[in-house]
Amino acid sequence: MEIILGQARRRWSEDEKRALVAETFVEGETVHGVARRHNISRSMLFCWRKQYRQALKCTAPASTSISFTPVMVAGPEPARPPTSPAPPTEMPLIELEFGRNVHLRISGTVDPDLVAAVMKALPRR
Repeated sequence: MEIILGQARRRWSEDEKRALVAETFVEGETVHGVARRHNISRSMLFCWRKQYRQALKCTAPASTSISFTPVMVAGPEPARPPTSPAPPTEMPLIELEFGRNVHLRISGTVDPDLVAAVMKALPRR
């Protein structure tokens, strides 16, 4: 924090104001950075930028024409022929034998917890 006591206000000439405002329009530069570097408030710099823009609007030639950029609108993309579904593949199959008369056959996709529960439920021999 900086406390200024008993000092007169600084006065900025129009040329100095324009130079400071111009710095804020440089690519990669910020109002905050310019204000900090020159030890002025950001709000003052924003005010000067606003005044600069308003002055440009007043001095802009009235014959400035507005034009549009040509645009080409493309239609929808052509429909693609329907693709045939992939040929059916055989379902995976697991067969387990637990002795003479106990068989476990698992086909397709099955939850591993369900398989574990079924195997625990099988009689032990």
